Amino acid sequence: MVLHRAARARLAPFGAAVLVAAVLVALGAPLLAPYDPLEQNLGLALARPGRAHLLGTDNIGRDVMSRVIWGTRVSLVAGFASVAVAAVAGSLLGVLAGYAGGRADGLVMRAMDAVLSFPPLVLALALGAVLGAGLGGVLIALGVVYTPTFARLMRGQVLAITAREYVDAARALGAPGWRIAWHHVLPNAAPPIVVQASLSVAFAILAEASLSFLGLGIQPPGASWGSMINAGRGYLQQAPWIVFGPGAALFVTVVGLNFVGDAIRDALDPRL
Repeated sequence: MVLHRAARARLAPFGAAVLVAAVLVALGAPLLAPYDPLEQNLGLALARPGRAHLLGTDNIGRDVMSRVIWGTRVSLVAGFASVAVAAVAGSLLGVLAGYAGGRADGLVMRAMDAVLSFPPLVLALALGAVLGAGLGGVLIALGVVYTPTFARLMRGQVLAITAREYVDAARALGAPGWRIAWHHVLPNAAPPIVVQASLSVAFAILAEASLSFLGLGIQPPGASWGSMINAGRGYLQQAPWIVFGPGAALFVTVVGLNFVGDAIRDALDPRL
C-alpha cells in the first residue's frame, strides 16, 4: 500500500527510473563500459566526443564514459552504505537515549550535539584526513556526520511513542523493556527513519563527490565523479566534456533520489 501511494506521486516514476538505471549501471559496469576505465592513450588525449568515445577522453586519453559508468559504483556504495551505517548507529543511540532517559539520555544527546556543532562537510574533511583517503574512510566519515540526525529523530519518536496507551498497557501486562522496545517502539518509529534515510542518500552522494573533489575520497587512478570533476576543472575551456559527463551523472542521480525520497515521505505521512 505504501509503494502504491508512493508511485502516485507526480515525479516518483522518474526518480524510480533513475534509481533503477543507476543500480543496473553499477552492477553491469564491466559489461556496459566500452573501455577499461584505467587504460591510457596519450595519442587520444582530450579527444572530442565521437563514435569511438561518446563522451570524449580526458587529459591522458582515458574514456570519459567508461569512467563515469564505473564511478556510479563508487557513488552508490558511498551513498547507501554510509547512510545505512548512520541509520543503524543513530537509531540504536536514539532508542537508548529516549527509552533509558536520565544520564544515558544526557550523555548521548550531548555527544550528538557536539558532532552537530561542526559544519557537516568540514567535519567530514577532518575525519577523512584522520582516517586516510579512500572509500573506507569516506564511508566512516559520512556515517559519523549523519548519525546525529538519525539519533535525534529516533529519540523524538521514542519519547512520543513511549507515552502512548498501548505502551502503558504492555508495561502493565509485565512485558520487559527490551520486548516493548523491539515490538512496540521500533516498528512505530521506523517510518520517519526510512524517510530520512531515503533523503540522506542523495546528500551522501554529493558529500562523497565533494570529498573526492578535494582529494580525500577515491584516489587516482580510481574512477569517481568528484575526482573526475576535479581533474577536468583545469580543462573547462579546452575540453569541457571531461566535466560534463560526471557532472550530468551526479546531477541526474541526486535529483532522482530526491524525487524518490519525497514520494516515500508523502506515502508515509499520515496527514496526507
